[in-house]
Amino acid sequence: MHIGVMGGTFDPIHLGHLRAAEEIYWAFELDRITFVPAAWPPHKEEEFEASALHRYEMVSLATVYTPYFSVSPIELSRPGRSYSVETLREFRKLYGEENTIYFIMGVDAFLDIATWKEAQELLSLAQVIVTARPGWRLDEVERSMTSEQRQLLGHPRFKYVKISEITRETAKAHHEPRSVLLVEVISLDISSSEIRQLVKEGRSIRYLVTDTVAAYIDKNRLYHPERKGLIGEREAST
Repeated sequence: MHIGVMGGTFDPIHLGHLRAAEEIYWAFELDRITFVPAAWPPHKEEEFEASALHRYEMVSLATVYTPYFSVSPIELSRPGRSYSVETLREFRKLYGEENTIYFIMGVDAFLDIATWKEAQELLSLAQVIVTARPGWRLDEVERSMTSEQRQLLGHPRFKYVKISEITRETAKAHHEPRSVLLVEVISLDISSSEIRQLVKEGRSIRYLVTDTVAAYIDKNRLYHPERKGLIGEREAST
């Protein structure tokens, strides 16, 4: 099997996340992509404006009608900080060495990966796919990394791949230990922080998130000024 794993805070999940996952799914001929909402990522010290449970529910609603998308509560059920390397270890145990795991992340997150826990092992547990984000150029990723960052990652090999030329066979040919695939996708200029701000201002978020997510945000009054400070709540309305 060929499994994609896409982690993130998803506060909230939006069409940019879904479009990137959709393109990677078809280009790499994956069997499925599993979204993994982070409960408490170490690289984000600020409080989330929606609880982990709310964010999990929104990802579930956003992906419910796509049969090859699923959502995992693996980081919500694990106590303490949410480390990607621990998540990938669990996926590796689940699927075994004979199956291929692709870890999908945006370029902005990748540029901080040298600070992540056991980043070098992370690159050996899965084939890393880095997707473009508005304002970032993939052809500058390798040049922007310092020699210290390269050393911390075990001197990964970077490969710029055109998504139109990817097949399962060519993807297999690119698969090497500690290799990083830089893949251009249609990059929608949408950010979760902008969506939260629009909600606070009472403006529409239609066509930025799915209708199911928009309805959930409205029903649960997420991101409204009066909800600030309710980060730790344990229950969500569906």
